[in-house]
Amino acid sequence: MYEFLSKYGLYQVFTLLEDYEIGNQDFTNPLDFKGLTFEYKCEKEDSIKTFEIDLDVQTEEYYGHQIGNRIPDDLFIDEKLNFTFKAIGKCKSCKEYHVEFMLNVYSNNPISNIIDNVNNINFHRQNTHQFPNTNIYVQKVGALPQIKIIPEKVISKYFDRETNKWYFKAINSLNENYGIGSFAYFRRIIEKELINIIEDIKTLPDSHKVEIQSLLDKHNENPKVSTIYENIFEHLPYSLKTLGDNPIKLLYNQTSEGLHSLTEDECMEKAKSILRLLNFVIKKINEEKSEIRELRETIKGLK
Repeated sequence: MYEFLSKYGLYQVFTLLEDYEIGNQDFTNPLDFKGLTFEYKCEKEDSIKTFEIDLDVQTEEYYGHQIGNRIPDDLFIDEKLNFTFKAIGKCKSCKEYHVEFMLNVYSNNPISNIIDNVNNINFHRQNTHQFPNTNIYVQKVGALPQIKIIPEKVISKYFDRETNKWYFKAINSLNENYGIGSFAYFRRIIEKELINIIEDIKTLPDSHKVEIQSLLDKHNENPKVSTIYENIFEHLPYSLKTLGDNPIKLLYNQTSEGLHSLTEDECMEKAKSILRLLNFVIKKINEEKSEIRELRETIKGLK
């Protein structure tokens, strides 16, 4: 839940439980979310702070008066768990700034009318009464103010102003479930930055500098030929070979498929994969460059 509240955008589904069991009611009532903490940006203090979930007075009073272990009937639709409520995230530092999320909790299969209509869900798997393929999910269906994902500093420092603008739009399109838009921005980034990334990789200590430069020279002679992306893997530093596949080729291949031949869901999955892979490559480059700077400072101190 910490990751969900801190990082998930609108309509991104988080799995609370897979294959639930009867016995415990965790997260089957809005009150169960009260007191959860997460990291979020406090606009008042202009920094990331710890927030804590609270409920409005009406919600807390209504569900606080429910008696016994039975989940209230109004939290079900067609015997499936399905309820939406407002969760208020309050900054624990300034104690003034707050954000509001509309959270929708739901099950994919019916869970009411089980065992004398006592609707208990066990998130701790303590009982033997299991229901395979019956899962509980949560998603944000509204937010105030609008959720904005801020790029990590290591990424924003790597790109220039134009690329940072595209990257911001890409991750926030992804955050708002716009797969085609996000994928389109990531394609722009790859088309512009991939050769620059290779130039940076060439400078890393474990890279085969001469061989990579030779590939770059051939590419500059004929940029339309993709041999540099195909052949660079064996010359990469070990840190970029740990995936067991060629990350540069994988990124390049995302620019070769027609955008309009893909569905919204396919674009969404591709955008998510590009984001993870692009971040991985940039962070590895930054880590190795930082290590070189630190070693140089150490050497200076020894002379």
